[in-house]
Amino acid sequence: MQLDTIKNAIRNFLSEKKLKLFEVTYHKSDQILEVLLDEQLKMEELEQISAELSELLDAYDDQFADNYFLDVSTVGVERPIRNEEELLKAVGSYIYVKTKEDEYNGDLDAYEDGILHLSLKDKNRIRKIQIDYKDVKKVRYAVRF
Repeated sequence: MQLDTIKNAIRNFLSEKKLKLFEVTYHKSDQILEVLLDEQLKMEELEQISAELSELLDAYDDQFADNYFLDVSTVGVERPIRNEEELLKAVGSYIYVKTKEDEYNGDLDAYEDGILHLSLKDKNRIRKIQIDYKDVKKVRYAVRF
């Protein structure tokens, strides 16, 4: 599959509609082409964009080994943090971090020299931890309850 070709077609389509693309991912195991928009849209608008994208992508059917499912959505409040630049912008925010060993929800106090500095609420006290960015499997904004 030429994912870059498909991404460019999607990016051009959305650009013409004055919409911002956040990310395009193909999940081979589930055969899902996920298109995430960096927009606040109503359900009807998403349905319309999905239908138009589906029609556009029909021209690329030969790029997919099997049938695939198109999932068009917005990133929402729990948006992924994809790189260190976005991590720096998230300082001061409540985030979710998954490592190989554990999962954490806490305030990102700082990100310095490849280390995340988190404040976690542990019962009635605050516990400070540090996580090496190399050990992070997933990081995203989180909703505090």
